[in-house]
Amino acid sequence: MIHLRIDKIKEKWANESIKLNPPATPEAIKAVEEIIDFQFPDDFREFYLNLDGFADSDWTKNMFSIWSLSRILEEYHHEKNKSFIVFADYLINSHHIGFVKGKKGVFKNYGEVPELIADTFSEAILLINSDADILY
Repeated sequence: MIHLRIDKIKEKWANESIKLNPPATPEAIKAVEEIIDFQFPDDFREFYLNLDGFADSDWTKNMFSIWSLSRILEEYHHEKNKSFIVFADYLINSHHIGFVKGKKGVFKNYGEVPELIADTFSEAILLINSDADILY
């Protein structure tokens, strides 16, 4: 399993002038999980306990935005497909990156059927940071 160096990722994003939210609390993560009826993977929880996504819908130089827990929850309430849990978007909602309830891995979705892009949340973050072709 890939282990993220979250401190290095935070440093990289800060150097790119991305505005980062402060860490989420374990209670906030658990509350979102209960509302959306989905348990986030351990690496997602570890990441969000270090930073709660990007502030003000900021984005990376390759135009990906990592969502805060509050945005994940807000967007979930507006989604028709309650089985797709989005945690990031590309090009201001051109397509989404997230989890599918009942399936392992991370998926991209810009149509009807989400497509597997990574085995883990950590791998998905590394793909975003490396601007991998599979994201598009």
